[in-house]
Amino acid sequence: MLTYMEVHLYYTLPVLGLLLLLQRPFYSAQERIKFLFLSGVAFSTAVPWDNYIVYHRSWSYCPKCVTLVIGYVPLEEYMFFLIMTLMTVAFANLVMRWRLPTFYLKSNLSSFNAACLRYIPILAFLTVGVKAWFAAIPDTPLFYGACILWYVCPVLALLWFGAGEYICRRWKSVSVSILIPTLYLCWVDKVAIHAGTWHISERTSTRKMIAPNLPLEEAMFFLMINIVLVFATCAIDRAFAILHLYRRGSSAQTQKIHYSQCQQSFWGTMLDLTKAFCLSHQQLDHQPLDDLKTTWNILEEGSASFYTASSVFPVNSRQDLGVLYAFCRATDDLADNESVPVNQRKRQLKLVRNFIVDLFTQKSDSASSIDWSPYLDLPADCLASFRSFVRLRHVLQVDAVIELLDGYTWDLERRPVLNESDLKRYSECVASSVGEMCTRVLMHSNRHQTSNTTMDKATLAWTVDRAREMGLVLQYTNIARDIVTDSQQLHRCYLPLTWLDDNKAEIDLIKTGRARHLGDERLRALALRLVQAADDLNSRAQRGISKLPFECQGGVRAACAVYRAIGRALKKADGYPMRAHVKGWERAWIAVQTVYGIDFLAPSSSSITTPLIQKPRRTKVCSFLVE
Repeated sequence: MLTYMEVHLYYTLPVLGLLLLLQRPFYSAQERIKFLFLSGVAFSTAVPWDNYIVYHRSWSYCPKCVTLVIGYVPLEEYMFFLIMTLMTVAFANLVMRWRLPTFYLKSNLSSFNAACLRYIPILAFLTVGVKAWFAAIPDTPLFYGACILWYVCPVLALLWFGAGEYICRRWKSVSVSILIPTLYLCWVDKVAIHAGTWHISERTSTRKMIAPNLPLEEAMFFLMINIVLVFATCAIDRAFAILHLYRRGSSAQTQKIHYSQCQQSFWGTMLDLTKAFCLSHQQLDHQPLDDLKTTWNILEEGSASFYTASSVFPVNSRQDLGVLYAFCRATDDLADNESVPVNQRKRQLKLVRNFIVDLFTQKSDSASSIDWSPYLDLPADCLASFRSFVRLRHVLQVDAVIELLDGYTWDLERRPVLNESDLKRYSECVASSVGEMCTRVLMHSNRHQTSNTTMDKATLAWTVDRAREMGLVLQYTNIARDIVTDSQQLHRCYLPLTWLDDNKAEIDLIKTGRARHLGDERLRALALRLVQAADDLNSRAQRGISKLPFECQGGVRAACAVYRAIGRALKKADGYPMRAHVKGWERAWIAVQTVYGIDFLAPSSSSITTPLIQKPRRTKVCSFLVE
């Protein structure tokens, strides 16, 4: 005999625990709202419905197999309402989190086609629901199946109204999110029915079996409820995406969903989500969507590593980090495009400086309120990244952005790194500034999600300082790894000239692309000097990660761990490789075990490879962001 509680202990709770464990590093306020809201709705609606069908003896349970009966339903059944909801929503979160929901907001349908796609399925759902209501006659073969349909169809009609087009665009991940939990729960149901834990009445069902001991109505129940849960997950994701993208817009469309930037209650958030839920795709301003897509193309083409690594961050953080990256990459390309004369590149960088000064002076958070005519000479993708970057104005400090532009100027003017002071200053420009901006983005994007985000100015300043130190750690490691590559491809020396021989022989070798002639031992000694400087800063810099929102800490630690692995690889290498890097599989494993806090399982980080074909290198700013 298999008791109902044993069904949970053996089959449902372990799977739920595993899913929640897998999702734990990515758990954020958005997921919390899904779990709380959907669990509440599922429980409050399923309780009367299930009591109703048990009262009419659609299914029954073995009295010896349950712990307690409340009303007409066992305690374990009430538990099942919550377990199934949490299980399906957690699985859907894991399946669908790898692509930004914002990418599915733009509609290319005409108003007529969009209306048909929106309202015809709604009409069908409501028609089926009404027919099912009248067909749900107790003690008839259609009773159980009809009760399922009138229970779910009105909900499906409502969810389709708010997210139908979005669901269609995500049909692959939606299908997987529905089918896998449905198949698993059908199997569990089959086991329980075979063991006699509960029984489906033959009087109120069609007696058709999908598989041995699996009635058609039971399979339909799990399928329809999972459709509702996954559709609801999509609807919440879509509403959050609209709120985040248009939160400070001033167009007619975005004014409809304007909401306060201050701390909101749960019900205040739900009200904002309801407003966004009711908007159709055709009511949204497409310019921010187009610009975001362009910025993401810059990210995807410029750095597969960064694009993949960003997926471990919460959706809002990932989107804003992508916008920040695209701005850095687009502006870096302006400074680094060798096909454009130096004087023209300097003029373009001056335009960028003017844009930043104007942006932070007029304090505009909406791209539509900015006069773009002075910047039309810049490339189209650069302008798109600028329009997206405007939304980060209230998050960032102008000094950090100007500092980054100073780094571009340093490279464009080919200024040498004369001494350790220059090394630190250059690294601050190209890396510490980025670390500061990333930290401010993470803190702001998740300001409602954990208590860690509510901090005084002194603590925030301390955290930013640690981020700037981490920027130095990563940049020193980056320079140590790329001495030969920078020499061969850029004819640049980012080592302090005071570290090299006074007779300038070593300087000339590096600047003429012949750094390899210094010999492995000399190159290794120079690289390890940089790695040691990075190690000296690392322990203090790492302390700042604990002040970040919890759901962002794993991703930051993973990125830092990969760079530390590069430093360890350089220390363990025999000689000096052309360009040391950790193998792809090992980099992925380091990221996974760091995100899930299983550092003790890390493989040896001594793998060094020398690519036979190297991708063209650009400035150190680009390298820092890409790698």
